[in-house]
Amino acid sequence: MAQNIIFDRSISVECKIYVDGSYNSKTNIFSYGMVIIRNGQEITSNRSFFEPEMAQMRNVAGEIMGATAAMEYCLENNISECFLFYDYEGIEKWPLREWKANRIGTKNYVDFYDSIKDKVKIKFIHVKGHSGDKYNEMADRLAKAAAGI
Repeated sequence: MAQNIIFDRSISVECKIYVDGSYNSKTNIFSYGMVIIRNGQEITSNRSFFEPEMAQMRNVAGEIMGATAAMEYCLENNISECFLFYDYEGIEKWPLREWKANRIGTKNYVDFYDSIKDKVKIKFIHVKGHSGDKYNEMADRLAKAAAGI
């Protein structure tokens, strides 16, 4: 039986991170945007990449790099629990083994998640893309800017 679960974003947690990815087909650059909400502050970050093999995955490569960067941020800042908001389903489905990781980028992502999951509890939370969610839209804009779009 399907259930509709509404996530209460006011729930207190040490850290909330929103990630999104983008891809520029003219330059073959992929990127991520990230919004970190911690201690009442908003911290933004973005980064672009030019890696031809990963770029074959287009914006998904950016989504993966953003989720990885979010987890790295948690490790570097001794954060034990994080809500990771994403709009691309693979961000949750690959590390939780709901989807099979076939490409090098997805395999590396799963391996990285496996290496940190006992140090940082990641709660994956799906947000519908382009639905007006403030922080998801911010992450989207940051990702596009990093990709030069």
